[in-house]
Amino acid sequence: MIECNHRLKIIIKHMRKELKNLGLSDRETDIYIFGLGAGPTTAQNIANATKIKRPTVYVDLERLKQLGLVHQSFKGKKKLFEMAQPEKLFQITEKEKEKTKEKEIGIENIVSSLKAIANKSEMASDVKMFEGFPAIEDIVSEFARVKSPTYAISSGSYLEKTKWASFMKNIASIRERQKNKIYIITDPHPLEIKLYLMEDTDAREYRFLPSGVQLPSMMFMCEDKIALISMKEPYSSIVIKNQTVAETEKFMFDIIWQSLEGKNLPDEKMKEEAGIIRINKI
Repeated sequence: MIECNHRLKIIIKHMRKELKNLGLSDRETDIYIFGLGAGPTTAQNIANATKIKRPTVYVDLERLKQLGLVHQSFKGKKKLFEMAQPEKLFQITEKEKEKTKEKEIGIENIVSSLKAIANKSEMASDVKMFEGFPAIEDIVSEFARVKSPTYAISSGSYLEKTKWASFMKNIASIRERQKNKIYIITDPHPLEIKLYLMEDTDAREYRFLPSGVQLPSMMFMCEDKIALISMKEPYSSIVIKNQTVAETEKFMFDIIWQSLEGKNLPDEKMKEEAGIIRINKI
């Protein structure tokens, strides 16, 4: 019996934690768990069982009603409250997903306008330097959300590292949602070959450098902005915003891109090696 009570306490503790993660307060969690077992009941019964003052119980019940977790009914003149079945909890997560999506759309709608305001600042610099991996995440994410095509030079030998691999997978998803095309010049590393063979969208196009070339930094270029990023610790990056420099770098990129057409393509052995890489590492 003692062991059963101990297990029950653990289960209830876990339930309370997950309900709080959904946004319920401690009081609301107590009321909901009690009410599920009690069936239709009065606010006074809930107050007695949970040790919460009755006026406060009414406030919390109103909040639970707004979440769709409480139904109110009458038995004669007596007001009864019944907790909704646990499946209703999924509606809370669905609403949160909808809110998050609406926020993302809202941000996308104002980014261009905000950037225009930022570009008008007299204090804005054409060259900015950053330190640390979080700054790199922000820079690459910004390039992924721009509607214009992006041009990149990188090395899979460094992208294979855990931090880079998981991050670049997320960036690839953003590009596919934004329909942002990227042209990539990279080494024939198994990780890059895996991405190349998986190509089932219009988001990426590859050209391969000769085997043995490993670049410890990457370059992103879009419109009038260029980012030079070190892929080795300590991570650092330089962002240049200059139309003339960008046009020159784009010209150089095009020369390399054209010279690699149809060259250094993965052979069967390389494809086999790439097939060993697990998809969740990319």
